[in-house]
Amino acid sequence: MMKFSLAFVLFFCFGIIAIIAATPSTNSLQSGLEESARDHMLEELGVNDITTPLVGKVFHDLELFQPPPMEEIKAFDNNATFTSRLQTALQFGALVANGFVATVARQQALILQIGQALIKNANALAAGEKLVYRSKSLFELSEREDWQGLREELNRCQSEVEASMIQLHDGEMADLISLGGWLRGFQLAAHVTANYYTQEKAKVLVQLPVMDYFIERMNTLNPKVKQRALVVKLTANLKTIRGIAAQNPVPTVSDVKELERLATEAMKEALSHQGEER
Repeated sequence: MMKFSLAFVLFFCFGIIAIIAATPSTNSLQSGLEESARDHMLEELGVNDITTPLVGKVFHDLELFQPPPMEEIKAFDNNATFTSRLQTALQFGALVANGFVATVARQQALILQIGQALIKNANALAAGEKLVYRSKSLFELSEREDWQGLREELNRCQSEVEASMIQLHDGEMADLISLGGWLRGFQLAAHVTANYYTQEKAKVLVQLPVMDYFIERMNTLNPKVKQRALVVKLTANLKTIRGIAAQNPVPTVSDVKELERLATEAMKEALSHQGEER
């Protein structure tokens, strides 16, 4: 939701790590080389700081959408599993969005459930080792009721898993994690806005650059993946959402209700077991 949302992220290190201790000047040079290598890889994958900001920035605006839609969060199937990595990536992103809203609502037990689900999905994406430390931290922060710390740790969880996907040269999965988070966040924000309408909330829903980014990324998926019915429907739905959002800088109540309907339909399509093509 959020300016240039969704993201996602990718402030992690790529490049060669020094094997032996280096002098300060060598460290500085090595750091520059690593940053250059990372930036080159991200550029090759179409990722940049403008289109994929930190996920914390992406979800920050969810705090504007009060009261937190807990009935929607509790209705989400945290334990859903998919044979499709595409859908697992979308599910992972959606879980991060749910977790963020749970921190806003200060729902400790729910945060723990979501944390466990994140670990399971990260393992399915072959990125589970990245969450070993993060999962322990999530549980400790939850016990301390450190809500801000939990939001920051959720940000790091998503960043870590997306980093793993990039390191595996699996940029498509990183894009889909990001899309899952944005779409779920948009759905929840539209739901709150439809039920507790204000112009301030409605304006935040209009994120055309973000929508354009995800539509473009869906268009760059592997041709075989692009032909899947799930992807075709999801892409069409995103375009329709974008079209409605572009009509008015401050969507009306009826506009918002239609955006909510479309986002709910898209989320349902994204995580439908009928779409589990291998």
